Amino acid sequence: MHDHDQHDHDHRHTRRTLVGAAGAVGAGAILSQLGATGGLLERIGLDEEAQAATAACVLTPKKTEGPYFVEEGLDRSDIRTDPSDGSTQAGVALALTLVIVDGADGCTPVGGATVDVWHANALGKYSDIQSEGTKGRRFLRGSQVTDADGRVAFTTVFPGWYSGRAIHVHFKVRLYDGTSTTYEFTSQLFFDPTLENQVVQGNAYGNRGTPDTPNSRDGIYGSDGGTLVVALTGDPASALSGTHVIGVANAPATTTTPSTGTGVSTGSGTSTGSGSTAAAVEAAVTRVRWISTSTGRRLLRLTLDLDEAVAVNARLARDGATIARKQKASMGSGTRTLDLRIPVRSARGKARLAVTFTDGTGATKSVRRTVTLPKNG
Repeated sequence: MHDHDQHDHDHRHTRRTLVGAAGAVGAGAILSQLGATGGLLERIGLDEEAQAATAACVLTPKKTEGPYFVEEGLDRSDIRTDPSDGSTQAGVALALTLVIVDGADGCTPVGGATVDVWHANALGKYSDIQSEGTKGRRFLRGSQVTDADGRVAFTTVFPGWYSGRAIHVHFKVRLYDGTSTTYEFTSQLFFDPTLENQVVQGNAYGNRGTPDTPNSRDGIYGSDGGTLVVALTGDPASALSGTHVIGVANAPATTTTPSTGTGVSTGSGTSTGSGSTAAAVEAAVTRVRWISTSTGRRLLRLTLDLDEAVAVNARLARDGATIARKQKASMGSGTRTLDLRIPVRSARGKARLAVTFTDGTGATKSVRRTVTLPKNG
């Protein structure tokens, strides 16, 4: 019998978040759409299917962490494999993409955020839990750091059910200053009940029938769980995929995430490493200024102080849509400049600059700040 997550759930709106869900009632009336033509999802390169799944921003509260979170330090995108013995969990394949944005900052993507996911296997069991009989196992757990577009991708299996809970996936978003946590948001994702009932007919799910607790009767799902339903496409008998936008409010402007020796991803989805922690990225934006070319075009010139070689991704956006972007695969140490050319059609006014530095160890540093576009000429 599971020690159900309900025992410590909290439905208070203690933290605001924007979560995209296809078919969310009234979502477009709450905040601006992300999935519209020219919107965030199109600009960062997500396909039409992903845009449809994340068509609107809606406000949702956080959801309980529950009793089964374990700090594993498994940095990997494929979480199906158990590093303890190399076995792979059975079940319908699920490709899950999460896009983290700051809903209080014009839906600006949050780079450098650590996103953990964990959930039950096809038989409804969590790994590394004594009461589950899985202590020492580490399947279906892992974390990824968001890229400059706020995106992480996980390969997993569709979760199974256990008594008293709707089928769900836990996730946690954390931002760091070095090793100190500066921001944390925890919630859960849910799925369409009709689709769930199709998936669990597979042999991997133990021939246990349909879940005994639908979303509508789940104490964690509550009255607002519809905003956390992930729109999935694919074949419920073999493979599914979906993208979900998760918004966090008032994330710190600077995030520094060191790389770790534990959890280095491998092709098999296992992790390796000695457990040592590398130093944070030594890079900074020391100056931002506007330059006008001889033809009257606007350039946003960034002065960078780099104490090591890094990759740089700079993006200027307004209301989630990219105005200008510049990427450098490698910039050597020293004082460097990076120019973003502003299109003529971009109107004057405030915009958000996001700069992400990544060093050779995989450590990242993300900086966001407001700038004001001058008029043309």
